[in-house]
Amino acid sequence: MSEKYTMRISRLTIDKLGIQMYDRVSAVLAELMANCYDADAEHVTIALPLGRYLAEKDGDGVRDLGYEIRIEDDGSGMKTSEVHDYYLQVGFNRRTRRSEVTPKNRRVMGRKGIGKLAPFGICREVEVVTSGGEPDEDGYEVSNLILELDRILEDTRDEEGKVEDYHPKVGPLDGTRRSQTGTTVILRNFDRRRVPAKDDLHRQLAAGFGLTREDWNVTLIDSTGESDSIQLGTLQVDLMEGTLIQVDERPVKVEEDKYLPVSGWVAYAKDPYKDEVMAGVRIYARGKIVAQTRDFNVKTGFTGEFKMRSYLTGEIHAEWIDEKDQDLIRTDRQDIIWNSERGNAFREWGRAILKELAGRSEASAGRRVWDLFLEKSNLQQRLERALPNDAALRDAVTRAAKSLMTRADRDAMQNPRFVERVVGLAFTVGPHRSLLDTLDEVASSTTESVEAILELFEKARIVEVYSLGQVAQRRVDSVEELRKLVSSPNTVEDQLQKLIERAPWILYADWTPLSFNEPLARTRRNFESWYQANYGGEIVTSSIDNPEKKPDFVMLNHEGRLEVIEIKRPQHQLNDDEFQRAFGYLTAVNKFIADNAEVSELYHEARLTIVCDALNLRLEYASLLETNPQITRKGWHDVLQATNRAHEDFLKVVRGMQGELPEFSDEED
Repeated sequence: MSEKYTMRISRLTIDKLGIQMYDRVSAVLAELMANCYDADAEHVTIALPLGRYLAEKDGDGVRDLGYEIRIEDDGSGMKTSEVHDYYLQVGFNRRTRRSEVTPKNRRVMGRKGIGKLAPFGICREVEVVTSGGEPDEDGYEVSNLILELDRILEDTRDEEGKVEDYHPKVGPLDGTRRSQTGTTVILRNFDRRRVPAKDDLHRQLAAGFGLTREDWNVTLIDSTGESDSIQLGTLQVDLMEGTLIQVDERPVKVEEDKYLPVSGWVAYAKDPYKDEVMAGVRIYARGKIVAQTRDFNVKTGFTGEFKMRSYLTGEIHAEWIDEKDQDLIRTDRQDIIWNSERGNAFREWGRAILKELAGRSEASAGRRVWDLFLEKSNLQQRLERALPNDAALRDAVTRAAKSLMTRADRDAMQNPRFVERVVGLAFTVGPHRSLLDTLDEVASSTTESVEAILELFEKARIVEVYSLGQVAQRRVDSVEELRKLVSSPNTVEDQLQKLIERAPWILYADWTPLSFNEPLARTRRNFESWYQANYGGEIVTSSIDNPEKKPDFVMLNHEGRLEVIEIKRPQHQLNDDEFQRAFGYLTAVNKFIADNAEVSELYHEARLTIVCDALNLRLEYASLLETNPQITRKGWHDVLQATNRAHEDFLKVVRGMQGELPEFSDEED
């Protein structure tokens, strides 16, 4: 085997600086692109299988799928001596041993000579084909070497026990000639890593390189042929209006009369981040990202933390972060060394910028949330339909909605139930607000105004109509929900129990929501405790106070009595055990009333209402059901027809008074 090429490196270095630091495809590509840039390449082509896994699981290991990642540039390349002296010397610092600036006046990105190890974070074989130096009559000499991770990591020792140097394989193109300079790096034999899809990879690489030059072009090619090639551009982020802060004229103060230049911008994103590469402020030196921060190292728990960590974005260039005498970049390039004179000054500068940004964002965020609310709720269109001839009342409802939205955030706009409740409350509060405005006008008037008083009465009527309309719409929704539940073969008892608790007037038209009062809630709790003490078993009488539990029955207050509601799913036949259990509940409630004087003052008797569609009872129980005055049975279709009949005239009158009702929803969780 040829030993033309030699690499001297410890196995620990490969592990710590290659495998562990670079475990993402985008991070590896960023390092290889930096090498292309430092070689003065103007055109770089990266061919790889977009959106594909490079290997798949195979038992306890992985199986390579035969893909390659190829990075090809037209840079200065390397002649054979440079491969020996520079490329195969891990830790070679080009800036100190060669030059800080390339022939094309580019400030060198590479600084510690470890980027060449990056590919071993995702693959086990790297082939390099490069040509550079001065040409002869046949062109530029090609150096072709193949590095294999497994062989690099072998602990091979000589007769004296010293670790032997690693000699890469010599490739088939080595020693040949070609007409131009440049370098091609080919990665093979991968670990199980996924290449991001086209748009995702573009965002990640664009975030990694914050530079734009006319002589720098990177093309991404999908080697599978399924996606079109794309040119690497800058990272595009839609910004929240009114939050952009340009920092070019805001240097970092280090001492009383000493400042360090920065450029770029900070803002809030219009929408939450699409992925992590867009999160926070990206900090660049020499055109390459060196850190990404969401808070400039502020400790957690500060006001506005959620918004900052969800929407803060920016791009800051600070060349002095990456200087040989004061290097502030951590070795893994994941953050800045904040615990230093310049790092601390930069942190305080950043915190001041973020404080200013937070102030700017409040008004802008509020406008954005309000715009989203109008879009999601169609409030303006609904107001035009409901109040076509009353601009003042439309304005009152709008102002009420805006007040209700003061502390809402954009995430809440994704909840249709929240949006509808705000609309419903605004339609309820708005007319009252308009009424109060008219009252103020009448009270401040120096003369009696018949028109003002008539307008006051009109506003009062509108308040009554719209408050009534809210009740009507909720009842319409509940009746429709009942119809769907009764008609569906998949309905379960729990759904019907919750509906009855929310809308008890479905069973009795004169029942009102006022039945759900604290005395009843207290009575239910006391009964459940009393039942367990006297009968030795736990019982649940409502899901209102126990939403995570399925109630045995529903206990409601109706005209001074405790109503036990036993509900069965549609088309179910009530059997003996179920009737006996329900009758036992009635007996227990009767005894509870008799045993507790305070309860009997509130409720003089108990009743049992069983809602089921059919019976399968023995004669004794069927007779008891028919003759006991405390027991009532109803079928679900009977309940539905009675509910429709009881509310038909009421709803017709309300619609006539109000016109088209706003489309409110009052669904519960």
